[in-house]
Amino acid sequence: MKKRKKKKIKNKFDTESRMKDAEVWLSEETPKDLLASYSKRYGVSSAISHDELFELGYADDLHIHFYESQGIDWEYKYDGNVDEMKVVPKGTPDRDLYLY
Repeated sequence: MKKRKKKKIKNKFDTESRMKDAEVWLSEETPKDLLASYSKRYGVSSAISHDELFELGYADDLHIHFYESQGIDWEYKYDGNVDEMKVVPKGTPDRDLYLY
């Protein structure tokens, strides 16, 4: 009986080159489960994937995926304090936007 060799994931990218490659990859197509796809493609943990995707500007996509996976309805709301749109659970009062 032959022993199976464990498949090792080689992390061939350092952080900077991984993020540059991810920009090109994600500009072509955004996978449905962004976090899992990024983790699998680059052989990094979910925490690292999460941080790097935030840096690349995919925070809204991550929030939307989380809300949808939890069955939470979501919407975009304008937060005048920081002058930006935010993805929040539907019905979030304006006074609580700073939490998101």
